[in-house]
Amino acid sequence: MGDVITLTGMILVAAPIKEYDKRIELLTKERGRISAFAQGARKQNSALSACTIPFTFGEFQLYEGRSSYNLQSAVISDYFGEIAQDYDALCYASYFAEVAQYLSRENIEAGNELNLIYITLKAIIAGKVPLKLIKIIYEMRYLALEGEGIELFTCLRCGTEEAYDVYMREGGLICADCASKDKNLINEYPIRLSHDARYTLQYILSSRVEKLYTFTVSDEVLEELQHFMKRYLARYMPHRFKTLDFIV
Repeated sequence: MGDVITLTGMILVAAPIKEYDKRIELLTKERGRISAFAQGARKQNSALSACTIPFTFGEFQLYEGRSSYNLQSAVISDYFGEIAQDYDALCYASYFAEVAQYLSRENIEAGNELNLIYITLKAIIAGKVPLKLIKIIYEMRYLALEGEGIELFTCLRCGTEEAYDVYMREGGLICADCASKDKNLINEYPIRLSHDARYTLQYILSSRVEKLYTFTVSDEVLEELQHFMKRYLARYMPHRFKTLDFIV
């Protein structure tokens, strides 16, 4: 048995294996995404049963085997139990966990990513921000954390703030004047952002994580943001997530 280590993290997924065990995937502050086995977690009186549920957040004590981690115990600070009681909330939370599972890496610190999904689940429970907007905020901010952000503050060519056309292939905003002078952009189809939509995206990228879910937008802006994110994700995260099938 290896040395016991303590990691702060959240369970992204949990699956049964063998007769009484579970395999879990954790997003941890110290070591990014890791897999671990919880022996006997499916037994009725197991001490590990309550701490191997998806979205469980806390400090996990694990020891390293030859090829994997093994869960020894945990001190849980939040179960997010309310999410499991609401079908739509559960679907969105499962999608957020799947995104984190896909984008995170092993043995790479993920404190910011962990904080983001934690704050996001808190926002779901609070119920003050529409789930569709929470999804946009989470996707935009998570991709920025992973180095897939785009320039949405100034023109990529001249630096002016009076730019509202996003050229995905170029990586951000290009003002109309600069675009008219660039022959390479003649056959490009930019996304024109309204002032409110551009400001919202700027806020998502620049605000402190604790302030991310403190606003709402009009239905018109929300629809515009959804259209933008569809194009954005198609280019920067072209992966089909299974949990999206359950989100309307």
